Order: sequence, then structure tokens, then C-alpha cells
Amino acid sequence: MILFHEKDCIVQIPFGKRALCTKMATDETADKDRRAYKVPIPGNKSVVVTYGYPLLLGVTQMADGYNFAVEAEEDSEVYLLLYRKRGREPFYELLLDEKYRTGRIFSVFMKKLNVTNLEYNFKINGEIYLDPCASRISGREHFGAAWEEDPHKVRCGFWSGNGYDWGDEKAPETDFGDMILYKVHVRGYTRQAKLPTGLRGTFSGLVQMIPYWQELGINTVELMPAYEFMEVVPPKEPDGLVSQKGKKDEVNYWGYGNGLYFAPKSAYCATRDPHREFCDMIRAFHKAGIGCIMEMYFPAEVNPLMVLRAVQFWKQNYHVDGFHILGEGAPLDLIMKDGLLAGTKIMAEGMDTAALYKNRRPGKRCFAEYNLGFLQDMRRFLKSDEDMVPAVQYRIRHNPDDHGVINYITCQDGFTLNDLVSYNYKHNEANGEGNNDGCSYNYSWNCGIEGPSRKQWIRQMRERQMRAAFAMLLFSQGVPMIYGGDEIGNSQEGNNNAYCQDNSIGWIDWRGLRRNASMLAFVKKAVALRKAHPVLHMSESMKEADYLGKGFPDMSFHGERAWFCNMENTSRMIGVMLCGAYAKLPDGSEDDFLYTGYNFHWETRNIALPNLPEGMEWKKVMDTGDLTCDGFYGENGQVYERAVEVGPRTVVVLQGVKKPEPERKHTGKGKKNEKLPGAEGKKTAASDNTVTEAENKERRSGDNASMASL
Repeated sequence: MILFHEKDCIVQIPFGKRALCTKMATDETADKDRRAYKVPIPGNKSVVVTYGYPLLLGVTQMADGYNFAVEAEEDSEVYLLLYRKRGREPFYELLLDEKYRTGRIFSVFMKKLNVTNLEYNFKINGEIYLDPCASRISGREHFGAAWEEDPHKVRCGFWSGNGYDWGDEKAPETDFGDMILYKVHVRGYTRQAKLPTGLRGTFSGLVQMIPYWQELGINTVELMPAYEFMEVVPPKEPDGLVSQKGKKDEVNYWGYGNGLYFAPKSAYCATRDPHREFCDMIRAFHKAGIGCIMEMYFPAEVNPLMVLRAVQFWKQNYHVDGFHILGEGAPLDLIMKDGLLAGTKIMAEGMDTAALYKNRRPGKRCFAEYNLGFLQDMRRFLKSDEDMVPAVQYRIRHNPDDHGVINYITCQDGFTLNDLVSYNYKHNEANGEGNNDGCSYNYSWNCGIEGPSRKQWIRQMRERQMRAAFAMLLFSQGVPMIYGGDEIGNSQEGNNNAYCQDNSIGWIDWRGLRRNASMLAFVKKAVALRKAHPVLHMSESMKEADYLGKGFPDMSFHGERAWFCNMENTSRMIGVMLCGAYAKLPDGSEDDFLYTGYNFHWETRNIALPNLPEGMEWKKVMDTGDLTCDGFYGENGQVYERAVEVGPRTVVVLQGVKKPEPERKHTGKGKKNEKLPGAEGKKTAASDNTVTEAENKERRSGDNASMASL
């Protein structure tokens, strides 16, 4: 504790002049050089100034004042600047000389400072800098606005969030096994939505989308960088500081780069209170049962301790449910071992959970790995590349016991789903880099024509491909991540690197709600099917064995013959059976048998069906190739016995159901029961699980209608 005495020297600073807490012209010792000084600050009574707490970077409110601390090179000339909120220039400058320095940290404590109408910056070697630990930024309320020539235009504000009333807010705590993740850009997601103009592109605008997400089945939303960042790209500076100098006409729309990691982005606010608006958004999410994941990018030059502190800050003060950590500067080991973050969802690429847990299984999975391999393998399977069945088998099953996996086919870094089936090549000309930016390996297929097409058969093929992609994503173990807008066929005009497109290219086109209504209806029902069957989203790894003695393995793979999956390089189909006895429904009963058949050959194929227990049969509940409806059949699905016919580039789902009781026709003469409807002419299947031509002809009548256009 620092003690302040009445005998401390008082330095009178004229109003509007620079305050220099320099050494007194005396022969006193060094200890006396670090004594407290009283300075008159307009709007305050005499403020006591003394050396601060260097461990508390940024501005920290103490019981009786404020601590300021910033990192700079040892020989730097550092000033603390104080502004009135409506003033154009600082009214007070405090030189932080050697007595305020500890290592590379310059710190000062100001007792009795009233910050109600104040803002601040730092000046280092004559250059104005923003505090990298600031909890609020003013002067950047308009997204993409060029930097002002006035270096004092953008300033740091003081934390005022301790008084927020969270009420009875409670986080949903969704398990990875139950999560449906949905990734959005705060600005681009609602910029063209039918919302009041003031709400578009804001945190409040996202709150308006909650009913849509609930209808879609989303229970967790991931926000691309929503903290303060320099969308008008400034030059890089050492020590994580952000200079006011920026280059005009260069927009960092996504927000990946050096940022101000403690402040919600003011340009994403409909109000003038970013802290309250962000808290209101989180509280609304949680009330609706929706969790929030913050995506945070840390370049290599960011101090690892500041990274940890930033993550802790958002968890503690904004009640976010988890973090997607990106960048070379992310100290994953430090974050994963932090006690304050225990139980918080941490997502990243390439995390080493084996070293963390040391062969023990955690009580609850809190970490998840972003699975780029799923994107690459499933895209190649979708476009009918050869030799993909072994990889697809692994991706469908992959769901480790000690951590989750985030499966995705699209994200901001690449094609949207619509563009994935509409373009063979990237079209990034609008970025102004000669189409040399962005990845050239997209594993995409345009279905015959590059770009938009009016040809009906092309449009139908593309919708089938998009439905199939969603089916692969939603019916694989692991966490499905949907890139916002894919469910309504949003396009970026072939741009696979829209990092600088703050316009219609980078914004969601909500006219897709009408144009692609059938696609949206399919996605809603596919999500609902996944959520209704726990066996589709287990919280532990499938073992491909009958380890509970249920008579069937938990997961098994099939092909043209039951219990045999063709792994040859020419094979493009696979059948996956899930035994529902290994998963429990909410009422405690066993889940159903489910069978997913994937055929990405360009011709129709028969995929064998394993025998079900006595009294059960297979009924088709979904077919991505049937465009005569939304792809789901409800109670009207066709029944199959030994094999199912799967159209070209199509995914089907069958469910094991009880056979209906035979109808009894009472004639009074004791006649035998009539046969089941449709049973006439059916033959007993051969022992090798092949299907007779008569059976296939009967079953094709419903399935092949939707394939006629091919």
C-alpha cells in the first residue's frame, strides 16, 4: 500500500501547461525522488501523483484513484495525456520519467482523480498512441472512416462496467456434443437485413436475429473479431502499441491483425455505450439459450501475458462462453491451464490436449480443435474425387474423448457454400491485388458453368450439392460449424478472400430467404434431425465395436455389401450405420437405428442395408436429391429391406422403425390375415444382400423422379 503524507511536496502546475514531475533541485536521496506530488487538475481537487503499479498494464481503478501503466522502450520519452471528452487537445500532460519506469513499464498512480468527463492517450517519443489495454475507444464510431489528420481525434476511455446489472442471466453451458455452431461477422451479417437502419451491422442488430437462429436450430454463435481493431490499416509498431497513423482506402473488414483487445468495437454499436450494448447482447443470447464464442487473433508480437489477461477480461466482465484463439502470438498452453478459465470453451487449431491431460480423461470437454482436414476431405468427396472413402470414414467418426472437433466445410477464409458449387476458380479481382491473393486450392466444382447460371439443370445440381454438403456436415460426429448465410445460398461472387470487401460482396444478401427457401427448409430439418438423435452427436468417440453387448457395433461402415466398405480408389460411396442403443433420448429410452448412405458417383448406386432386429425395417427419412420437396418425408418415407438406391451425388438417411402390425380382416370364417399393403410381388432377398431387378424397379418409382434432370 502506498501512503500519502501531508508533508509531501506540492508542485503547482499552471492550467493548460505541461505537468513535469521532475526531480527536485535538492540533495535528497533517490527514495525521496519517488515521493508523491499533488497537482491541480481542472475539474478535480488537488490530485496526488506518485509512481504506480507496473504489473497493472492499462488503466486500473483502485479504491482511491487510478493506476496508469504502459510498455515502451527504456529510453523512450513517455507522456500521459488527459482530455476533456469534448475538448480538441489534451489539457494536461504528465511526463513519466525514469522514476516512473520499472523495466520497460512506465506507471503512475493518480489519487482522487475524477474521470467522469475525461479521456486519455499516451505520447511516446512525440507520437500519439492508444493504450493497448484500453477498455473503451472513442472517435472510431464510423466503420471504415479514414484516420483524421488530428492525432488527438481517437482516444481511450475509462472502464465503467462494474455497475452492469446481469439480473438472473445464466449461461447455457452447451456441451460440445450438443453444439450447433454458427459463425458471423457482426457488421456484414445484418448490414443488408430488414432491420431499422440504426441497428444494421451492430450488436443490437444481432439480438434481432435471435428468433431466426432459434428457428434454424442454432445454440452457439461465434463472432468474428468484435473488439476494437484498426479497419483502416495502420503501420506495425513495436510493443503491441497502435499508432494513429493509417493508410487511407485500405479496409481490414474482417479484423484479423493487431487490435485493442479489451474494448468492444464502437463501430458495431447502435448506441454510444459499447460496454452496455455488448452486455445486453450476451444477456439476450443467454436468455434464448444461445452461447457466444469470441474469435480473437493475436499476432506474434503481442505479449502472451496480455493475451491471457484479455481472454480473462472478456470472460469475467462480458460473460462470453468461449474463445476461438488464432495467431502466432496465442499462448495456448497458458490459456488452457489458467484456473480462471477452467470450464471455458477454448477452440484453436493444433492444440495438444494429450500433453495437458497426460493420458487422463477430463470430466468435461472444454477444448476443441478446428478441423481443417474435414473441410479439405469433404470438399473433395463432394466433387467426386477418387480415393476419398478412407479419409471420409475417418472424418465422419473423428470425435476424441478428451476434446471436441469443430467440423466445417466453409468459413470466411475461402468460398461460401454457394460459391463452392458455382466456381472452379477464385475471382478476387475486386481486392485490387491482380487476383493473386486468396488460396488457389479450393477443391470446388462449378457443376458445369463458371459463375451464376439461368440453366435449370445447373441450378438444381448446385442445390443438390449444397444439400449434400450440409448433410455431410450435420451427420458427422463432432461439432458442425455453419458459416452464416450458407443456409440461404449467400454468394461472394467467387471472391474467396473478402478481407477488404465492406460492401455487398462481404455482406449477407438476405434476399436468399426467398430465392433459396427450399434450401433453408432443408437445413432447418437437417439440424432438427441431428438434434433429435443423440447417436448423431455423441460426447465420446465411437469405437466401431459392440462394447455394450447390444448385438450391433455403435458405428459400422457398409458398401455394395453389408458389413463391407469398399476402400478402393475408384469407390465413391459409403454407408454408415449408427446403433441407437448406445445413446439415450431425454426420456431415458434408447435412440433409433440410423443409416446414412453417401453416393458421390455420377451414377445411381445401390448401398446395402444391414438386417435390423426382429420386427423392424428401414424407412427413408431424407434424400438430398429429391427437389420435389424439402428432402424430408416424415411418416411417408419409403420402406427398404436389403439395399437402398442412392442417386448420383446424393445423401440419404434411413431410420430403423417398427414394422406395422398386420391388418386383420374378420370374415367370420377364420381366413388368414391379409398381406401388408405393397407386399404383393415382393421376393425374399438373396443371402448375399443383393437386390433383385423387380425390387429395384418398384423402389425407383419414387427415387428417380428427382434425378430426371441429370
